[in-house]
Amino acid sequence: MVDISKFLTYVYEGREKLWAAVSHLFDSSGIRIYAAALVGLNLLDWLAAYRMNAQASQDLVVLHYNIDFGVNLIGAAGQIYMIPLLGSALIIINFILVSFVFKKNRFLAHVLLGGGIFANLILLLGTASIALINFY
Repeated sequence: MVDISKFLTYVYEGREKLWAAVSHLFDSSGIRIYAAALVGLNLLDWLAAYRMNAQASQDLVVLHYNIDFGVNLIGAAGQIYMIPLLGSALIIINFILVSFVFKKNRFLAHVLLGGGIFANLILLLGTASIALINFY
């Protein structure tokens, strides 16, 4: 039998520990700058994907183009949202990892967040290339 009160106690304590870890992370100004850059890049990616989805006149769009073989992936216009969704997932995973590493090794935290910025820049370039292929 499941004890609901015990489960709710674990949920409450876990939430308190998560809040304490996140607030400790954001005490550092470097982490706040990384977070603002990551959220800004991801927001740009979401806005670009939304604009492309709204501008798509047909159901199918080119999702990938290769110089050697030409168009090699065509899909529904809604699949454009997979790129910013991947960026959001990377941000969440990076901050979870940074919350474990930050107290022990701040350099590794900076490497993780810098890698997250680089990955989101690459994803933004991928979204821009889809826009160039389909709309310009």
